[in-house]
Amino acid sequence: MGTGTLIINARIITSGKVLEDSGIFINSQGRIADVFGMPDYDRSRYGNDVSLLDVEGRMLCPGLLDTHIHGIAGYEPDCDAPEPTLEMSKALVRFGVTGFLPTLYAGREEKMKTETRGIVKAMGHETGARILGINHEGPFLSPAKCGAQDPASLVLPDADIFNRLVESGEGHVLAMTIAPELEGLEKITAIAREKGVVLLMGHTNATYEQANNGKLLGINHATHLFNAMSPINHKNPGVAGAVVFDPDMHCEIIADGIHVHKDLVKHVIRSRKNGSVVLITDSLRPTSLGPGRYTINGDPVVLGERGAFVMERDPSILCGSALTLNMAVRNVAAWTGNTALAVRMATENPASVYGFRDLGAIARGKLADIAVFDDDFNATEVFIGGKLAFREER
Repeated sequence: MGTGTLIINARIITSGKVLEDSGIFINSQGRIADVFGMPDYDRSRYGNDVSLLDVEGRMLCPGLLDTHIHGIAGYEPDCDAPEPTLEMSKALVRFGVTGFLPTLYAGREEKMKTETRGIVKAMGHETGARILGINHEGPFLSPAKCGAQDPASLVLPDADIFNRLVESGEGHVLAMTIAPELEGLEKITAIAREKGVVLLMGHTNATYEQANNGKLLGINHATHLFNAMSPINHKNPGVAGAVVFDPDMHCEIIADGIHVHKDLVKHVIRSRKNGSVVLITDSLRPTSLGPGRYTINGDPVVLGERGAFVMERDPSILCGSALTLNMAVRNVAAWTGNTALAVRMATENPASVYGFRDLGAIARGKLADIAVFDDDFNATEVFIGGKLAFREER
């Protein structure tokens, strides 16, 4: 088969399954050319000039995909230059993340377009995780549920603004959060379908009926379920109810045990189809820098020992997490006792939502964007396109 890389003695976790005592062959084009059990392993089949990595029983997973992340390691896409996003790419690979959607806060139109252009400039120049597209968290949000978003930047749905924001991304804006109760929603949903933008309902105070109407219009994904949305009430199930009661509705969830109680996370997972829950971090620029006082999106915030950011002026307001995606997977695996499902929620599920057909699974023909983890979900080796992008120092 020519040059390439063999990874052997792995516990492969993919598509909700665990393949014990297995291995893969990555060809010179950076794709997975073979998946095999070790009893069938014969190195001579692959030629003499292949690289060999024995992972000694560690977990081999598809690379994690973080589709809602504002920043990490002191960087966020806050200007028209590519460097902040490229630094995020470099930092993320250490946590087993091989692809991400840099996510912008709601802002005034010119600010969002400037930041979008900075991300576009970074695409194709990554040395770590792939920049798979761009996520706009706004600006068509409810002032009643703006959370850490700037209320002065929020506007009613406007087709011209939507088109200009999407055009600034040169085809790379893949996601946008919108509040389904806002006037003018129908035009936005129609244009989004045409342009291939996934709409998520979030930062919304919609009634149950308004949320269900949003689903009929094509908003079939939800931004960080339970956070910054109308809650379940016995007289008005709200947006949270509209999402939880519909097993076909996709939803993000922040599995840090702070934004959503772990037992509620478990209930949501149990009650839904395996492909409908997507783990995200919603992590902010200071993530991985440690507890302290920071400024985020113009607001003073505090990161405490528990690992979530809160507003300094009102500590009851959560404004993002300091979670990394490998730790979210570890949490869900521990809470549910189902490691394969936890991995799927950070790999195959987001790949399905956003149409990343080459990513999210370990199977013949897929891109070799893969991560090796120890039993605590610390990344030990990460490959992107079949090339080693990270190796843990030992």
